[in-house]
Amino acid sequence: MAWMTSSSRSFEAEPSIVSPRLRWGPSLSRRALVHGAWWPRSNDPLIELPGLIVNVDEWCGDAAICLMLAPHGWEDRSVRIRVRGRVVRVGWYTTQPGAMLTATFPELPNVHLLIIPFDTDPVRAEAAMVMAAGQACAVPAQEILARVSHNPPASPPTDVPPGQESRRMRAGLDANA
Repeated sequence: MAWMTSSSRSFEAEPSIVSPRLRWGPSLSRRALVHGAWWPRSNDPLIELPGLIVNVDEWCGDAAICLMLAPHGWEDRSVRIRVRGRVVRVGWYTTQPGAMLTATFPELPNVHLLIIPFDTDPVRAEAAMVMAAGQACAVPAQEILARVSHNPPASPPTDVPPGQESRRMRAGLDANA
């Protein structure tokens, strides 16, 4: 894998933990191509990744040692992030699928999450999250995004401004977090 690094910010300070919009599949099946979906609120890894790391650690019952991401679409390419007193490496690989994050662990199999672009329509984002969190999801991450982008979105709920997550999504994420 080709590896890229460039960051203008220091990792010395521990960033705030922001609760991620995340939906997990039922298990860490080795047959699944993705184990769930993550819908960041921005393209800033120093804001988005700490909360994701905490949630991944809790769901897997182990501490992730590295996250692998594609570099395009992100504001910064920090290579280390401090989370709860430890440092997690972040590898930016040009060969990593753009719609997938891979978390590696010392003893567990890799965990693969669909990354939904932060500016995705909420209805399409929710549809992608549901598909990615299905039983042993055998659909590649890029294919999930392609499938939901070809289906016209339903009207978002009237009480949710565009770009915000729906109440159904928050309830589903909280239940699966």
